[in-house]
Amino acid sequence: MNIKRFFIRVFILTVKGGAITTFYSKRFLRWAVTPFRSTGRVLLRAVGVPVYRMVFFIRRASSKLYVPGKNKLMYFLTNRYAIHVFVACVVFGTGVMSVQASGLRAEDFGQKSILYNLVSDQANVTTVVRSDVPVSKPLRYLSASALSVQPDIDFHDPMDDYVSTTAGGAAIIAPTISEVGKSVAPRTDVLEYEVQIGDTLGTIAQAHGISINTLLWSNSLSTRSVIRPGNKLKILPVNGIQHTVKSGDTLIKIASKYDSDTDKIIQYNSLANASDLSIGETLLIPDGKIIASAPRRTTSVARVFSAPAKTVAAPAAAATGSGAMIWPTDLSVITQYFGWRHTGVDIDCHFTNQNYAADDGYVQLAGWKGGYGLTVEINHGNGIVTRYGHHASLAVKAGQQITQGTPLGVCGTTGNSTGTHLHFEVIRNGKFMNPLEYVR
Repeated sequence: MNIKRFFIRVFILTVKGGAITTFYSKRFLRWAVTPFRSTGRVLLRAVGVPVYRMVFFIRRASSKLYVPGKNKLMYFLTNRYAIHVFVACVVFGTGVMSVQASGLRAEDFGQKSILYNLVSDQANVTTVVRSDVPVSKPLRYLSASALSVQPDIDFHDPMDDYVSTTAGGAAIIAPTISEVGKSVAPRTDVLEYEVQIGDTLGTIAQAHGISINTLLWSNSLSTRSVIRPGNKLKILPVNGIQHTVKSGDTLIKIASKYDSDTDKIIQYNSLANASDLSIGETLLIPDGKIIASAPRRTTSVARVFSAPAKTVAAPAAAATGSGAMIWPTDLSVITQYFGWRHTGVDIDCHFTNQNYAADDGYVQLAGWKGGYGLTVEINHGNGIVTRYGHHASLAVKAGQQITQGTPLGVCGTTGNSTGTHLHFEVIRNGKFMNPLEYVR
């Protein structure tokens, strides 16, 4: 009974509270809404009533105009004669279209379409010839023309510091093989070709099916030569070289000189035998090569027999690096990143740029180091060594104590390199590390 009385009292109090709240809320809302009601009445009388009257007037005036026309239009559309006229027009139009299509045979259908022109044997192809062909400008590198553009990277094997280079037996530049080059029929005579606008040594050699070396050798050109429109070039029929027989020449001697085969020379030049040679006669040496001789240098005997640069042991009280390395050269463009086949980073630079020590330490190697070319190695202590390769010249010596930022040498492209750049390595406890984790 007590619980029941409690809930009844709560219900009564709730009803009383709701009634009181409603009463006072109504009075408050009436007081709050009264200004808006007055404003609404004014707007209704000033704007709403005139607008309604205008709309009513326009509607009543327009009804006098369109209602008669509407009735006439509906009368015309529902008139049976109008339907007859419409049907007659449809029949007439269909007949006209049938007459126009009577001269079109099934096998001629679609001959004017683009797809028919593409797949038929009588396709009409419009050739557009550009008259504004840009003039080819020879690419230059260090004031000398270049036959091809390659990124400034090195390509030596990280497991082999020294990679020997040979003067002969390989092409200077391997021409790319293109499936869209001009087809040249087999020939045996030597052509004379006039250089056109846009020609390069590579495109001319490719168009005639010969190597760039053959083109260079037959015209006494070098990789630094520049060709211009109007120049005359001698085009051999096959890869090789021409040789003018001189006094004392033999076929074996000629074949040995150009690394060719005597049988090929006899067969290609239609010789009776190996002794069928005449002084002044020009022979074509198939697959012949000009084997460059090693350059002669005036140097001391000690220099000839000197060994590559060796690592110098740490001097007493050797400087130790701080661990915070700086950027090792003037420029900041990376041309090759650290990877499983590349033990460092290649940073673009020029012959006018210096390379710098990334941290304090001592020079444990300064000199030639195989594929790295002129190289500097700095020992920073704590098992960390930095290596700087491909210098043009060095400014430090082995055993020298240096501080962070000390110039090491001029940027270059010595060793196995395709352009001026710095090859920068970080070696920790004998393992190659990513240099970008140590320097930014």
